[in-house]
Amino acid sequence: MKKLWTVCIVAALCAVPQTTVMAASGRIAYEWTNTDQGPGVATWVDENGNEAEPPAQENTEEKTAAGPGEAIDNGGAQEHTNEESGQSGQTQNAAEESAATGEDGEQAEDSQAQGSQSTDENTSGNTAGNDQEDGGTQETGRRIDPSKPMVALTFDDGPYAPVGNQIMDCLAQYGGKATFYVVGNRCRTYSAEMKRMAAEGHEIGNHTYEHKLLNKLNSAQIREQIDRGAAAIQEVSGVRPATVRLPGGNKNAMVLAAVQEPIVLWSMDTLDWKTRNTAQTVNKVLGTIKDGDIVLMHELYTATGNAALQIIPELHRRGIQMVTVSEMAQYRGGLQNGRVYSSMR
Repeated sequence: MKKLWTVCIVAALCAVPQTTVMAASGRIAYEWTNTDQGPGVATWVDENGNEAEPPAQENTEEKTAAGPGEAIDNGGAQEHTNEESGQSGQTQNAAEESAATGEDGEQAEDSQAQGSQSTDENTSGNTAGNDQEDGGTQETGRRIDPSKPMVALTFDDGPYAPVGNQIMDCLAQYGGKATFYVVGNRCRTYSAEMKRMAAEGHEIGNHTYEHKLLNKLNSAQIREQIDRGAAAIQEVSGVRPATVRLPGGNKNAMVLAAVQEPIVLWSMDTLDWKTRNTAQTVNKVLGTIKDGDIVLMHELYTATGNAALQIIPELHRRGIQMVTVSEMAQYRGGLQNGRVYSSMR
């Protein structure tokens, strides 16, 4: 009877959705909910259904055997389903995301969580977008040749360690850097990944605090989303983002007046959020990439992580430098507050 009772407890725990964060007592503490009510609506709620801040997860992450220092949290992943804007975020748990990638014949294996994260002590590095005085370039020991082609690979809606670490592992092999436009209220959940981004010289950009569509907000609400997002990033990573990416790319006159930072959009939309297909994402990038492109992908999807493993080596083989947004801007006229940038040719 005791053995049967143990099995029942384990089965019950395994049935908890991955969008749920467990308290130390084992009770449901917070949940990522309202995911079916349209882009930008999903929120964290506590066990009583009241809207609340997500808890810090450093001591409650579920460890995996995928790689040294790697941990996967049960926090929810956002899903893009806004056909009109092609970008807006909703939420989807990690199990659903993995299942979705099966549509293109891929397996969501533990290997997607590979890659070691930096330790908490390894936080002294800055993102390339943090140094405002020299155009946003960090001294990383690598050399950028302004006479050769360069592109900025950007990944939205993270942090999400299983995919983000995979991307950073591959970039490290080929001397590339990327820009991660992260959502502020996800940063504490994946703080180790955030610290790794900063330590390894990737740029961390501001994708607002809650991924709300800014063109639906008033001026004060827009500034709150930007300022809280920047503060959350700085609190976790130690660096303050230099650029902003608008959720969905949606903007109007009020947004443009309220967002004082440089606004970075994209010249190539891979639609990875929609296709969840590695081959299509790879073909889109490698088939149309040009010098000065800013490429939009998303950190949430296994298929995108797998695509990065093919895109990064091939860009390196072609002699295309993979730089951050702020690094590319340094050689292409710089960034000005309040201006919108889609490419840097």
